[in-house]
Amino acid sequence: MRRLLDSLDTPTIFAVLSLGGLGILAIASSTLKQPGRDDLWKMQLIWILIAGIAAAVVILIDYHVWAGIGMVLHGVVVALLVVVLFYGREIGGNKSWLVFGPLRLQPSELAKWTTCLVVAAYLAHRHKETLRLREILELGVLVGVPMGLIVLQPDYGTALIFVPIFLAAIWMGGLRWKVITGVLVIGLGLAPVVWTQLEPYQQDRILTVFDQERDPSGVGYQVRQSKIAIGSGGLTGKGLFGGTQSQLNYLPAQHTDFILAVIAEELGFVGGAGVLGLFYFIMYRGFAAARTAQDRLGTYLCLLVVSWIAGQVAINVGMVLGLLPTIGVPLPLLSYGGSALVAVLCGIGLVVNVRTRRFVN
Repeated sequence: MRRLLDSLDTPTIFAVLSLGGLGILAIASSTLKQPGRDDLWKMQLIWILIAGIAAAVVILIDYHVWAGIGMVLHGVVVALLVVVLFYGREIGGNKSWLVFGPLRLQPSELAKWTTCLVVAAYLAHRHKETLRLREILELGVLVGVPMGLIVLQPDYGTALIFVPIFLAAIWMGGLRWKVITGVLVIGLGLAPVVWTQLEPYQQDRILTVFDQERDPSGVGYQVRQSKIAIGSGGLTGKGLFGGTQSQLNYLPAQHTDFILAVIAEELGFVGGAGVLGLFYFIMYRGFAAARTAQDRLGTYLCLLVVSWIAGQVAINVGMVLGLLPTIGVPLPLLSYGGSALVAVLCGIGLVVNVRTRRFVN
């Protein structure tokens, strides 16, 4: 235990706690004048404590043990995703939550963590330099089953996060670039088919990215208000609890999907850049942990977690800036939500776990 504490990755933990603390402040500010929601920051604080305990357990138990039971954990989460389709509660148009009294659980968030576990374990047991077709299909099943169940909820935003995990997996597995390019070309060729399967409001959100004045009081309202909030923040912002877009409730989903717009309005460009800088630092530490890992399993775990979190951050920032459609993807560690917070901290816990044990023989 003493050796474990001495080699603990404290810089990463400090960066995570900094983002979590800033998220609590932003949630408190954005819900200050919303009756019934003005105490959400207290619930977020409780979730941070719960997620911290879960992450500590992940760090204390050797990552080889987690990989060994990964398939069992993945199976449990997949089973919960099936249960959600029949007994889940619908919130915001998505049937994504299981409700147990005052507790709400979102299995789709936990699926990201277990997917990283099973995919890393699968890749670590391979001995070939390049992926065969059968192995690509098997990886597709590991990633695609939870992703498909999440699409059925339907929660396309959360399902999209599994794409960078899968791309990172086949890249690390040794898939040649020409094959990856071919897959992307096929994907683009299927885009018209996918387009016809989207709901009209989802098509409108995509079209709004290319023409943001198309429906300024409807589909484009969120992005328009987000840009106003970011622009009005200037260099140093209006100060904590001083934002007008969030305080006057002009900005929808300000404590969840658009929490970055709240931070940019109240802390300005400096605050927004600071948030992105902390995320960059966490990603950098993840790559460093992958480089110094004692085995391939540790390397794969770190890179898959980094691809998950980096992909989610990129999509959320793209939404807030109007560069991507609004698809309901929260910003890790800052947006309100218990299940997402537990999943992300457990993911970072795996990275800390690998780095902590880099010198173990």
